[in-house]
Amino acid sequence: MGALTLAAGCNKLNLYTFEKGEVIAAVGERELYDSDIAGMIEPGLPAADSLAALQSIVDTWVRKEIKTAAAEAALSGHSRDIEEMVAQYRSALLTYKYEQEWLGGRLDTTVTAEQITEYYDTNRDGFRLAGPIVKARIARIPAGLRQSRKLEEMFRSERENDRNDFLNICQKNQYRTYDFSTEWTDFGTVVQHIPFTQGSFDDFLRTRKYYKVEDDQYKYMMAIETYRPTGDYSPIERETDNIRKIILNKRRQTLLGQLEDSLYTAAENDRLFEVRIRQKNL
Repeated sequence: MGALTLAAGCNKLNLYTFEKGEVIAAVGERELYDSDIAGMIEPGLPAADSLAALQSIVDTWVRKEIKTAAAEAALSGHSRDIEEMVAQYRSALLTYKYEQEWLGGRLDTTVTAEQITEYYDTNRDGFRLAGPIVKARIARIPAGLRQSRKLEEMFRSERENDRNDFLNICQKNQYRTYDFSTEWTDFGTVVQHIPFTQGSFDDFLRTRKYYKVEDDQYKYMMAIETYRPTGDYSPIERETDNIRKIILNKRRQTLLGQLEDSLYTAAENDRLFEVRIRQKNL
């Protein structure tokens, strides 16, 4: 910290240890050392800015420690419960770190397209749609444009050149467009970008491929490229990432089960534990 030092607390702040440096703040028995905040202040700042940053860091630490001390005093009667929670958290954290290191070179993270397809085909009913999905496009242009009809024709056209020309015009004039045509999207998400007062999504999609609405400021247009209704199967390309995670998690759980069994067997063989269950325990 160089020449910058902020003292807060009591006389003990004059203490210094070789390992941690100088005590720069203290709350009760808790101490904040110079080394604890090393690297937290951007180097090269003017002295006044560095001091302000240091004061802010120390103030935050003091406030946190005061609150912790107050909580400890108020909840002193619950110390056993809190210690149990801390012990459980420590156990869970240690176990998690151990499992991650053990899995490191053992978990096969390669998932092939064939494996994904096999899982999808075997579990198709698990991929039923809760609501319709679409591939669609939306555009918003100013209301009352002289070329409004021409722009609408270009927007609705099946010809790639017309669509590209339409997008170029929109980009040049900063007309807003939303392209949901490259991947499946929940229809409920799509219609958030356009005034939509129709009833059932599925009824609308069964009968309409195009929708437009106009207010005082804008003309909104929506073209539905394709859709799948509620209850249909979600396409495999939409579920690929999810299936990959499922497959990897199953592999992970299988390996962790093997680890747990091997640890149990080794402990049993070495007589590291014993279980005593009697009738009176039931």
